[in-house]
Amino acid sequence: MNFKHILPFLASIVMQEVEPYHFLKPRNRVTLTLLKQSNMNNFEDRRSILNSLMAGMLLPQTIFSANAEEINTLATITDRVLVDVRISRQDGTFYVRDDLDDSPENRVFYGQLQLGLFGELAPQNVKQFLSYVDTNFNPLEDNPRPSYARSTFVSFDEGTGLLLGGYIPSLQVTDFGGSAALKYGGRILPAPLWNDGTQTIQIRHTTKGLLTHRTLDVAPTFGITTQSAPDLDGTHNVFGQVMLDDSSLAFLDIVKGIPTYSLQRPRGDSQTERPLDTVASAVFKSQRELFRSAAKTFGDTRLNKIYPGKLLRRVEVTQVKHL
Repeated sequence: MNFKHILPFLASIVMQEVEPYHFLKPRNRVTLTLLKQSNMNNFEDRRSILNSLMAGMLLPQTIFSANAEEINTLATITDRVLVDVRISRQDGTFYVRDDLDDSPENRVFYGQLQLGLFGELAPQNVKQFLSYVDTNFNPLEDNPRPSYARSTFVSFDEGTGLLLGGYIPSLQVTDFGGSAALKYGGRILPAPLWNDGTQTIQIRHTTKGLLTHRTLDVAPTFGITTQSAPDLDGTHNVFGQVMLDDSSLAFLDIVKGIPTYSLQRPRGDSQTERPLDTVASAVFKSQRELFRSAAKTFGDTRLNKIYPGKLLRRVEVTQVKHL
């Protein structure tokens, strides 16, 4: 589909009476420049329609390509967050076991990620991210607020190398009064966009360790790049980075090697390939039941679904701290 032709048409439908708007095309990218602010309220009412029509698309502003060194000059780290993580064995367990071979698949990984957030470059993204960090999670509370301290990394996209995290059990996007909202336990929480359109600089996904968020997503899920991922430019917004020390590099290397579920998993016809496929199916079946049991325990319906890229080992956050 050629979006450069359909984009002005979609915008003309949802932005009637909000004039004037100019469509520019610098460097083969379509940029929507708002020249009039008097009808902003009308624009906000129509934005939800535009979001649904253009899910996954971004109307970017100025975009800079950046490598690891250039990022430090384009973006100042304003906040640092420590994230304690753990990765289960291949059978999904964390407890001490002496009956298994000492192999990478049978080892539990414990590590810590130090995140640097770009509060000046992406203030709205950082504000929303920290709202899930600065909440003290207490499982004994009757009605706790959602927190990254009880979140998981659930999938890895082998195509883009994006590790998806920030999934909080029982947190769901819902509709409340015609607007998007978040439902968590007995609470209905506001769900503002993470990118409010005021950001003037976008950093390309050209290096490992970038924190990024899908532009039109109101959920707290975020991604960490494990490689250059130009396909994410235009749909995701960089708002920070992982400080690449020994612990974080080991974490990313292990995650990249974790088996994932694929709807396109090949099935061999030869005598050699059939046993391998049988073993892979058995491993996936046991992991699927484990995830479904966990989902049922925590009341999380998303983990009960099957989707491509789903990690077949548990990758969990155990604690977060805003420094």
